[in-house]
Amino acid sequence: MTDPLPVSDDLDRPPRRDSFQQTWRYNYWSLWIYLGFGSFGALANALSLAPFGTTRRVLVVALMAAIIGWAGWWVRSLIVGRGRQVIPRIAFLGAAVLAIVFVVVSGWDPSSPIGYLLVPWAAATVLGLDFDRARYVLWLIVWAVALAALRWGVFVVSGGDLHDYLPDDFAAWYLLGFFCLFLPAAAWIQMWVWELTIDVRDAGNTRAELARVRERLRFAADLHDIQGHHLQVLALKTELAERLIDRDPEEARRTIHEAQQIARTALEETRTLAQGYRQVSLRDEIVNAASVLEAAGAVVDVDIPDGLDDPLLATALREATTNILRHSNAVRVGITGSVDPPTLRVVNDGVTGTATNPGSGLASLAERFAAAGGDLRTAHTEDQFELVAIGSDT
Repeated sequence: MTDPLPVSDDLDRPPRRDSFQQTWRYNYWSLWIYLGFGSFGALANALSLAPFGTTRRVLVVALMAAIIGWAGWWVRSLIVGRGRQVIPRIAFLGAAVLAIVFVVVSGWDPSSPIGYLLVPWAAATVLGLDFDRARYVLWLIVWAVALAALRWGVFVVSGGDLHDYLPDDFAAWYLLGFFCLFLPAAAWIQMWVWELTIDVRDAGNTRAELARVRERLRFAADLHDIQGHHLQVLALKTELAERLIDRDPEEARRTIHEAQQIARTALEETRTLAQGYRQVSLRDEIVNAASVLEAAGAVVDVDIPDGLDDPLLATALREATTNILRHSNAVRVGITGSVDPPTLRVVNDGVTGTATNPGSGLASLAERFAAAGGDLRTAHTEDQFELVAIGSDT
């Protein structure tokens, strides 16, 4: 094989991160943000406005951190588990215990605002994502009633005036209602977006796998056409030779000779099929490659002149497509070519570590090109890989 070619500048850019991994992080940290968003007001009040002593203030803030940290820890189970019903019961039990302690400690002073309930409420909106929609709504109703009843009990026992139990101004009611509705709605939408992302990726993988299966079926059908026809003829010829061997030895020898020719023809056609030379259209391979790569999530740029249609280059494109699917997380793939000499160039990004080691497929393909008077060159740098196939001019 010749020396590696320098990779061109059209895909020369910093390595790209996997978009699916980025979406994972976005959803994970978004749920954490919702937890913090629901607790920010109560935290600010506890640090500056609440009528707490130093010890109690520290305890309230510590309980806030414990509730949010506990719920946020189990958020990872939802995202990593790629669905619902993955959070263990201990998570809900722990959240309930922390919520009870927090409401008792923070609500023991009758002058403490009802907004402190938003802290366990934010935790409930996230942990409840483990349920389906109907059970999620029921879960929120149970939590809302339980938190309100618990605070009412603490308020009464601590000597508070029931007239002061609920806020008496519109702004306080508006903020409380907004947060109570916004947090579960936003968290549910975030989880729905994550599940939709998984479905889209799985659908793309399925499409790519189906395309590979169709290609294997096409190859199997071609092989069946070759072997089935020739083997049937061979069977008939050998049967005829067996019948003629005593009556007409000369005719039997001629029939055996014909059977040998048929066997050689079958062997040659099978060899050319395995090497990808049997009526392979570069145009068809470009369509197949673009379909498979786009189904896998890559953007495919094609610039092939009309006069370029070399079966040998079609084989190179098929091998390049297979390597991209196996050894890269390609975001962009470029397929270009020229007529004189017949040349195909495939460049992709997102190359993983295994792709930097040429496999037997490329080595075998290089030998085929050399035998046909062509040339195959590869080059890689950072996350990019380039394959240049030059066909024979003859």
